[in-house]
Amino acid sequence: MLASFALRLGVLAVLIAYLWMSVERRLRAQDAKWLAEQSERQAREKEFPGPPTHISALAPQVRRLRQHHFAPVHSRPHLAFYRSGLIAAALRFVRSLAYFRHARSDHLL
Repeated sequence: MLASFALRLGVLAVLIAYLWMSVERRLRAQDAKWLAEQSERQAREKEFPGPPTHISALAPQVRRLRQHHFAPVHSRPHLAFYRSGLIAAALRFVRSLAYFRHARSDHLL
């Protein structure tokens, strides 16, 4: 009995080691593929850096920013009305569910 338990335990250890090695091999292959793709992408980006940025279009904005620091800052629109509408719609939906409908008071009497 002890020998069969030891045999089963040994077989289990071998299967776990095989599984670990196969997963490790697959992950290393995926990593190598990803690294190759990254190096290809970097080589392409070095060849074709993309369109040039036209600095002349940015110069007036930079000048305005230097003169008045808060000029480009825009206030965000307040969404209070929109949010309250969403809350009201959700409340109407929940009230329309059968579980939350209240029985009329005349039915209770």
